[in-house]
Amino acid sequence: MGLDISAFSGIEKVDCVFDEDGDAIHPVTRAPIDYDVRVYANPDFPGRAAGVEDRACYVGKDSCGLSTGYGSYNAWRNELAKLAGYPETRQVNYGIAEMRYDAGAWLATSGPFWELINFSDCEGTIGPVVSAKLAKDFAEFEDRAKAVGGHFYDRYQEWREAFDMAANSGLVRFH
Repeated sequence: MGLDISAFSGIEKVDCVFDEDGDAIHPVTRAPIDYDVRVYANPDFPGRAAGVEDRACYVGKDSCGLSTGYGSYNAWRNELAKLAGYPETRQVNYGIAEMRYDAGAWLATSGPFWELINFSDCEGTIGPVVSAKLAKDFAEFEDRAKAVGGHFYDRYQEWREAFDMAANSGLVRFH
């Protein structure tokens, strides 16, 4: 079990309604409609889906994706927070205290990669507005990430590709 990410560029909203099972159908013919992604604007992270409509369906011109385990993603996200300069902060999980950089980002209200670090690790949508900001962060920190190298940098490149794509009138969907 893990986290899957789908990124799309050039999205267009699909004209549809939903049947009693929640499936997208044509508003007149009631025939099933094909679409690439349905937006879920996670209410715990307001503003992340700016530029797309919650629960709407979209098709995209291009897409990419990546998959990772939850533990691997959370370790990578902690390293991303370290790279971005967030302070190491005490975090208690399941009664165990540890020092984490992502905990420092969770206490912040903005900063490099903040919208990604301080986002669900399982479900939600980051729309084109926030994706463009994150794509800029990935570009600005490229040299520092490359210096870290290894698995961290490999994942960095995958995430950068996703946000570069979504910055072009697209979105990134966590599912």
